[in-house]
Amino acid sequence: MTRSPAGEGGRPFAILSPVGKQRRVARLALAALAAYDLKVASLRVHAFATNLLYRVRSDAGERFVLRMAFPGWRTLSDLQAEAAWLEALQRDTDIGAPAVVRARGGEAVLALRGSGVPDTWCATLMTWVDGRLLAHHLDEANLVRLGELLATLHLHGRAWTPPAGFSERRFEAFLSRGEPDALFDGGAVEGLQDDDRRAFLRAREWVERAYATLDRGDLRVIHCDLWHENVKLDRGRLRPFDFEDTVWGYRLHDLAMGMLALLETVGDERYPDLLAACRSGYERLLGWPEGDLEVLQIGRMLWKANYVARFGRASFGAIGAAYGRVFREFGNGGGLRLPT
Repeated sequence: MTRSPAGEGGRPFAILSPVGKQRRVARLALAALAAYDLKVASLRVHAFATNLLYRVRSDAGERFVLRMAFPGWRTLSDLQAEAAWLEALQRDTDIGAPAVVRARGGEAVLALRGSGVPDTWCATLMTWVDGRLLAHHLDEANLVRLGELLATLHLHGRAWTPPAGFSERRFEAFLSRGEPDALFDGGAVEGLQDDDRRAFLRAREWVERAYATLDRGDLRVIHCDLWHENVKLDRGRLRPFDFEDTVWGYRLHDLAMGMLALLETVGDERYPDLLAACRSGYERLLGWPEGDLEVLQIGRMLWKANYVARFGRASFGAIGAAYGRVFREFGNGGGLRLPT
């Protein structure tokens, strides 16, 4: 579905302030909501980072989130894959993930274009997830629950047969979504000190080898971004959201991403106990996957460094030096210890 709300273009979108960009995209958001059988009582901005999120309340008091996906971040196919899995999870499980609301025409994702905004913005309307972010409640009991949640998703992602046309993307390298390699092919590492550059090159070798040795039979649909700010604690129950990174991948990859974020948040002292709690919860339902968790976490760090090289090149030197030290210490047998 494509709609073009009225409105003059004005100044180029890229040079607008965040508030100016929100005003432009609001036209598309209103066009999107008009495509649903929903009487909107209120609409307000919830967050604007990569995507623009709105909190929506109906005149019946129902709460929703409308996500306007920033062009170039996730494709229409990616977001349709997310919607397909969310609908399957809604049907097959009781994990409390958001439910996708389909438009009047049956679309799970609306593709919209309009004057004054670049390219195509994809809109998805979902039910609101109650609770507080797990980030505020990182204790061992909740990490056990997180392990159980991850295992539940992994079991479903293995058993589920996606519909025809589902995304074929596979996350089996540090870059797996068609992103440009600014780090190595783009030459960012060439600007680092020699020891840091060599550390990055070694890290890439470790990561490539780690992915190559994973069991291909373990591939399944995964969340790919299940960390403590994409989970809410609702009356003792964990509820996941933000499934936009849904992709074919490995269980160990999914765990590595979430546990790296945990390590970055809680630090070296608390992390081992919380990791063990997560593992104990996971193993209540499913065996822990084989492979090197820490090396896949290094792969995630390479992805982050590549992101900075693409979008914040001026600050790449600092992250390159910090990560270079981490990689050297790891290579010397010191384990994965992040900079403080």
